[in-house]
This record gives sequence, structure tokens and C-alpha cells, in this order.
Amino acid sequence: MIPEKNVVTVAAWLEVVVGASLVVAPDVPYRLLFAVIPEGVAIPLARFVGVALVALGISCLPSKAKGPRRSALLGLLVFNCGATIIFTWVAVATPFRGFLVWPTVVLHAAIAAALLSQFLTRSALRT
Repeated sequence: MIPEKNVVTVAAWLEVVVGASLVVAPDVPYRLLFAVIPEGVAIPLARFVGVALVALGISCLPSKAKGPRRSALLGLLVFNCGATIIFTWVAVATPFRGFLVWPTVVLHAAIAAALLSQFLTRSALRT
């Protein structure tokens, strides 16, 4: 039987790799999974899902830290930074602009800033 830690680690890294491929080149996983090329709004949605998978993978990596899991904080930080970048790109460079796109950018940026503050505070405490 495979140890639980190994299964979780492999699954977490798989999520990171698949997520990164959706962010960088969404057409490749789309072709492999659905046999189509993404068009229109499918491209930013694929990248958003990719960021979420990367964050999920990071959050699930085993941690030796005591107390609140540093990997969970890092995963949330990665997700909110990525979401801020993707939604800003959608608002500026695509025709897909609903009335909530800018509030979404501001919300994710604010959450990312708060998480970054926590992340840097914890990093400073460790050194």
C-alpha cells in the first residue's frame, strides 16, 4: 500500500502541472481532453481554472510547519494574485467585460494584499 503522504504529494503536484499547462497554453489540454480548440471566453476561463488548480496543488502539499499551514496561505495567495492578473487582463485586453469584472479585480487584489502581509509577517518571524 502506498503511504498517504506520497499519494497526496503526487496528486498535489499533478494539480500544479495541469493547472500550469492551462495557464500557459490552454489549447493543449483542451485538445487532449475535449478535442477542440478553445475560443472566446473559454480561454480566460481555462486560465482561471488553471490558477485555481495551481493554488489547490500548492495548498495540498505536505507541510512540516506547526500551527496554520503555510502551504494553505501560499495557495490562497497564489490563487488571488493569479485571479487579479487574469481578471485585469480580461478587463483590459478582451471584449468580455461584465459589470462585475472591475469589482472582482479589486476584491482579489485586496485579498492578495492581506494574504501577502500575512505571508511576509510569517516569513519574517521564521528568520
